Amino acid sequence: MYIAKLRIINYRCFEDQLVEFCPGVNVLIGENNAGKTTVIAALGSVLDQHHRRRLSYFDFHQPIADISKPPRTTITVTFRSTPDDTIEDKALVADWLTNLDSPWEATLTYTFALEPEDEASCIESLKVVPKGDLEEYRNVIDTFLPRYVGRTYGGDPNNALTADREMLEKIDFQMLDALRDAERELFTGTNPLLKRILRQIRDAGKTAQDKARNDKEFRRLSTQLGAHLRSRVSLDPLLSFVMETGALEGGKPTLKDEIAEEDILAALRLYVEEQQLSIPAERNGLGYNNLIYISLVLASIDHDADPDKQGPNATSFPILCIEEPEAHLHPALQYKLLKHLQERVKPNPQVATQRTRQAFITTHSTHITSASGLDHLICFTILSPSVHGVAYPGRCFRNDSEGKTSKAYVERYLDATKSNLLFAKGVILVEGLAELLLLPVISDQLDCSLATYHVAIISVGGLTFRHFLPLFGGGLTMDQAQYALKRPVACLLDADPARKTAADRAFRKCWPYQLDKETKYEYRATSPAVGKLETLSAGCENIIVRHTTKTLEYDLAYDNRSATVLVTAACTNGKEVEGLIKDPANFPAELAEKLSIEDRADLDAISDVGHRERHRVASYYLQCVEQAKGEHAFALAQRLKDPMTNPHGITVPSPIEDVIRHAARRPKPTGPANITSA
Repeated sequence: MYIAKLRIINYRCFEDQLVEFCPGVNVLIGENNAGKTTVIAALGSVLDQHHRRRLSYFDFHQPIADISKPPRTTITVTFRSTPDDTIEDKALVADWLTNLDSPWEATLTYTFALEPEDEASCIESLKVVPKGDLEEYRNVIDTFLPRYVGRTYGGDPNNALTADREMLEKIDFQMLDALRDAERELFTGTNPLLKRILRQIRDAGKTAQDKARNDKEFRRLSTQLGAHLRSRVSLDPLLSFVMETGALEGGKPTLKDEIAEEDILAALRLYVEEQQLSIPAERNGLGYNNLIYISLVLASIDHDADPDKQGPNATSFPILCIEEPEAHLHPALQYKLLKHLQERVKPNPQVATQRTRQAFITTHSTHITSASGLDHLICFTILSPSVHGVAYPGRCFRNDSEGKTSKAYVERYLDATKSNLLFAKGVILVEGLAELLLLPVISDQLDCSLATYHVAIISVGGLTFRHFLPLFGGGLTMDQAQYALKRPVACLLDADPARKTAADRAFRKCWPYQLDKETKYEYRATSPAVGKLETLSAGCENIIVRHTTKTLEYDLAYDNRSATVLVTAACTNGKEVEGLIKDPANFPAELAEKLSIEDRADLDAISDVGHRERHRVASYYLQCVEQAKGEHAFALAQRLKDPMTNPHGITVPSPIEDVIRHAARRPKPTGPANITSA
C-alpha cells in the first residue's frame, strides 16, 4: 500500500492541483516557491495528528477569485494497494475504501471550512464588501477564522464520515523541515530526541528477567549515589531562611535519596569519537549532526512501528518527509543518505514490519536528483504568478523501443551538472563546448542574460537531442504530453551541409556556398538530426529548433566579417586570419592550404563581392580554429566579455539570438538595440 495521489484545493500556491506519487522514495524538485513545501504541508494536514496547525488567511490560495463567499480548503490523500499488502494494511483503511476493484483505493480528506450556520453569516457579512476590495474581504474572513473547523473524513467525503482517530494514529508522519536545528532537537528542551531514543532503546533485546534484574541493580546504585550526594549537601542555610520567612509552616524541605533513571538518561551526553579524538556532539560539524539527527529519527520510527515493543500501539504506516536533506552535506553524503532511504522503503519479506513505507524528499540538489531515477522525480514549475504546474519526467517517454531507449539514455546522461535542466525556467540544448562557453556571453550582450532568466544550457551532442525532447513534450501523444515539463526549450545545431556523387556511399561535408552548385552532386543543406528534431517538435509551441549555416564559428565570422576580436591565440595562422579579416581581397598565401583547390575555386566564383568576402573569412576562420575549438571558445568568451577588446559588441547571428530569446522568454525589442543581430 502506498500514497498514490494528493489533491489540493485552495491551499497556498495551488488552486486545484493533483499530484501523483510512486511507491518508495518520491523526490520533489523544482524552482523556489513552486509548491514543493506546500505538498509536504498538505500531506501533514491530513496525516499528522500530533502537529497539525490551524490555517491562516494566507494559507488559502491567493489571490482569492470569488470574494462573495468564504474560502474553503480541501486536501485529499488516496491510498492504493500493492501485491505486498498485509492484513494490517487492509485493516487500517477498511473504513476509508472508495474503490474495491484491484488495485483498491482508500481516501482521507481534510477540510478546513466554516460550519453551515457560520458560512451563511459570513456570506451575509461579505455582501457589503465592495467589489474587488480584497483588503476588506480579508478583514471579514479574519473575524470568522476562529470559527473555522478542521476535520478529517474517511472514504467518500460526500458521506462526511469522520475518520477514526485510533486508525489515524496508526499512520506515523515524521517531518524534518528545511529549517531544522539538529543540535536543538537532539540535546535541548524538556524532551530532546536523544533522551527519547535512549528511553526507547533501554534494555533493548533483553528478557523480562534481565530487565527486572537491571531495574533492581539500578535502584541499589541510585540509592547509594543519592545518599552520597546528600551527605555532601547541607540544607542549614536554606532552613534558617525558611524559619525566618515562615515557610516552615507549609512543611520542612528535605532531600531524598531517590534518583530516577530518567534523570540519568537526560544527563548522559553524546560524544563523537574518531581515532584518539573524543568531542561532545554539540561541537561536531553541522552536517554530521544532521545525519545523527536523521538517524535517530529513523530509529524512533523503527521503535514506534515494532509490535514487539509497542504491542497494539505500534504504528503500521510510517512516512518520512525530509526537506532539503542536502543541508550541510557534501555530495557523497547526500548520495549515501539517498541510497539508504531507497533501501529502507523496499518491501522486505524477512522483516515482519516495514519500518518506512514511503518517503518524500524536497530538494534543490542536482546530486540527489541525478541519483534518484526519472520515475521517482516530480518536478514543480511556476507557469504564471498564480498558476503552478507539476511534471513527471519518468512518464514522458513512449512505450515503444525508441521511447525506452531515449528514457534509458536520459537517465544515464543526467549527472549532477546536466540535471540542472529539470530546475531551470528555460533550456538551451547545444552540441558542444563552444556553444556552452559562448552563448552565456552573447546573451549578456543581448541584455538577455541566461543566468538572470534562469536558463540552463546543456551540451548533449548532435545525435542525442532527440532523446531529450520528450521531457518537454516533443513527439508525445496528448495523454503523455500532460506529464511533460512546461518550459521553453531551444535546440541549436550545426547545419553541417553535405553532398555526394552517385558513386559515393555517404554524404561528405561541404561549404554553404557550394550547395546546389553542380548537378553531379546530391545535396543536403542540413544534417538528418535537424529534420528529426523539427518533426519531434512539430505542434509544441514551447520547443524551437534552429541551426547555423554550417557551424557556430562559421556563422560568427560570416556575420562579423570585420571583427578581429574573433581571433584568439588558439587560432592557427592567427595573424594571417586577422589580416584576411582586415582585407579579404588581400589573401595571405599561408592560408591557401587550408582549403582544397575546388573549394577555393567555388569561393572565387561567388559573384556578389560582399558575400564572397564573408564566406572567405568564415571558411578560413573555421579551418583555423577547427583543431582547438574548446580552447578557442574559452579564449573568445574572455575577449567578448572584455570591454577593452570588444567595446562595441558583435553582430549576433539570428539562429543564436532566436534560441537565447526563446529560452529566456525575452522577445526581440521593437526599438533600437545596443547590439545588432543578423
